[in-house]
Amino acid sequence: MVDSDIAMEHPHILSFTEIKQAAERIESGIIHTPLCVELGADVVLCGDSIDDAVTYAKKVQETSGQIMLRHLAKFEHVHSSDNPLVMAGLGTVGLEIVTQLPEVDVVVVPAAAGALLAAVLVACKKYKCSCLVYGAECSKVPKMMKALQAGRPVPVPVTANLADGLNASIAGANAFETLKGRLDRMLVVDEVFIARAMIAMLERERLVADGAGVCAVAAVMQGLVPELRGKRAVCVISGGNIDCGRLSRVIQRGLGASGRLLRFAVPMADYRSGLENLAKAIADESAVVKSMVTEQMWVHSDVGTTWANVLVETASEAHSASLKDHLRDLYPSARFAVTDLDDKHKVAVR
Repeated sequence: MVDSDIAMEHPHILSFTEIKQAAERIESGIIHTPLCVELGADVVLCGDSIDDAVTYAKKVQETSGQIMLRHLAKFEHVHSSDNPLVMAGLGTVGLEIVTQLPEVDVVVVPAAAGALLAAVLVACKKYKCSCLVYGAECSKVPKMMKALQAGRPVPVPVTANLADGLNASIAGANAFETLKGRLDRMLVVDEVFIARAMIAMLERERLVADGAGVCAVAAVMQGLVPELRGKRAVCVISGGNIDCGRLSRVIQRGLGASGRLLRFAVPMADYRSGLENLAKAIADESAVVKSMVTEQMWVHSDVGTTWANVLVETASEAHSASLKDHLRDLYPSARFAVTDLDDKHKVAVR
């Protein structure tokens, strides 16, 4: 019998008392623990998901004799992210929300295996039973939605996505049992809105958050919760674990998804004034040229014509539309490739 089967047979439903006890231990620990300690840990990157990392850690334990940390013997069979003690500690997030913002109407929480979501739900419902609690996860790995539909945790394929911190292949048994029948709604978020949410956090809040961390914000931006308009809502932003290289790529993807990157090709005269005229047309609309490549050989036009392939950045989707109209007036045969969002919130290229 595998670990997950054991947990499913004897699920532990988190209680509010456990969260209160965890809060007391955390408060005491902060006082006595140095906050800036260089631990010098060896970090090994392995696999594509949290489950792969746990499997690797178990192999290291078996082959090297190193100790794999457990919290209590009675929870030894439980995945760390579904450990009731970990869940109790995570529940202090919910305590902070309802004590600092008692008038809150709804809390939206990202869901990996579901521990944070379940713990916040227990805390919020205890203090304010009218408070709604929603979960949010990426559409590419919808393990919690599938679990709620099936009535039990079921494994789902893990597909690479921006919210990799939520890439658990199955909902935690304890988290699911705590959530079952109590969660108000589960939201499944398209990846393109996760990128847009990361951009919004950078620009509006000056906050670097990873894809998993902004999943709740992305759900609101996608328009999945129109019933919350005018309500006092809290989105839990739960992670900032992203390296500079990936952040740079996400920024570009987010700008494209927001309609702020415009790629186009235009024919121009193959002499200096052709380039000058194109540059002036772009400058007149206050757009920023990111790249420009000219093509003379592989084009079906006269030898005096060059095609320019251009990528520009604009201030907004409306700004991009204005630039397109301006360029079409000057270059009727111009071709555009712009990423938009249709009514179903999917990426469409035209």
